[in-house]
Amino acid sequence: MHYRMPMHYRMMEPEMIYGYQLMTPKERIDYMNRLHSARSFEDREKIRMEHHRFMQERARKRHMILPDMPREGGGYGPPDGRYR
Repeated sequence: MHYRMPMHYRMMEPEMIYGYQLMTPKERIDYMNRLHSARSFEDREKIRMEHHRFMQERARKRHMILPDMPREGGGYGPPDGRYR
């Protein structure tokens, strides 16, 4: 069964993607497509955590600092952390 991505992911603004400022527009689209095609919540979380690590490494190489986790209310889901 295919997992249906919550609407807030499908309508996500670029600034809501963790590390968006370090990504090209194509990378943002590819990332969103990967999230959208995830078959389960667990698959989406795995993609999200891999992306997080990748963005942390990219920031480090560019001598930049990203927060350890996405800011509250943006980046990876609803502000209260619940999924419907």
